[in-house]
Amino acid sequence: MDLNKVIIWGHELHNHTHSYIHNAFYRTFKYLGYNVYWFNEDAQNNYPISNQEVDFSFNNALYIVHGLESKNLPLNETSFYIGHNVEWCGDEYKIPAKHNLKNESKGIPSNNIIGLQVYTKDCLQYLNYKNDKNYYYTSDKKCIFMPWATDLLPHEIDENIKNLESFEIKDISNFIGMPLEHNLHLKEALKKYNIKYEVYGGTFDKNSERNKSIEENMKLIQESIIAPALQTEWQIEKNYIPCRIFKNISYGKMGITNSEAVYELFNKKIIYSPNIEELVKKSLEFNKNENRFNIIKELMIEVRDNHTYINRINFIIDFLNLDIKK
Repeated sequence: MDLNKVIIWGHELHNHTHSYIHNAFYRTFKYLGYNVYWFNEDAQNNYPISNQEVDFSFNNALYIVHGLESKNLPLNETSFYIGHNVEWCGDEYKIPAKHNLKNESKGIPSNNIIGLQVYTKDCLQYLNYKNDKNYYYTSDKKCIFMPWATDLLPHEIDENIKNLESFEIKDISNFIGMPLEHNLHLKEALKKYNIKYEVYGGTFDKNSERNKSIEENMKLIQESIIAPALQTEWQIEKNYIPCRIFKNISYGKMGITNSEAVYELFNKKIIYSPNIEELVKKSLEFNKNENRFNIIKELMIEVRDNHTYINRINFIIDFLNLDIKK
């Protein structure tokens, strides 16, 4: 298959939680030197290039698609499609459910499609795996499983390592995202130590003033006295690994989790407790550890080397054995 570009399909930045996944794929493919484009559901280029050819072709591409926004997805036989939560219809040729079929295509050859799901313990039934970094795939190789990752690139993490001891820490814990019940418990636990709790983002409104860029997000986490990556009961029960733990560590904060699976992933080198009050207490005590910067640096190196979107993209391309011209 002669592929000459990567197309991220669906969403605009901040319009949905998955837009941050697409943004990370976009900036990493771009960093790696691929011809990459990010189109919203209306086929508008989120980052248009000046003097871009009018006759832009949607053929010969590697597509990364989110099922929530796939009704106008270009369908052709010359491309390969990686679909996250896409409901495919058809047998030999497939189309996303509720697709508009504006380009009158008969669909995508089934062999040109693979599913992409986030790692949970449910995928362990498939037994096949790439390595010990939670990459799995089904026996028919029609679906791969992996965690998301930090949105930083390795050199950006190195910059944070270099500046780790100079961050201005405040009596505040900032959270960027959609708060859930466990965030309320965190807020109450922090109040006992006179630590302010602030929430940003999570609006899914691309025009909201609460939205934060990667750089702003990173600074808010860096100034936080602690930055826990808390999870829901379902996520904990399923051994789901959140991208927030990778992000917060890569930004320069100690890993803090209420999930045993996340604790095990980092070889028990991060702070863990299923009890949020105890987690806050342990985290504040860690800040008094004279060796804390060396511990955090070791974790940052682990994320830099194994949990960026460079790692995830390389796994996908190697697994599919795709040749995409740069």
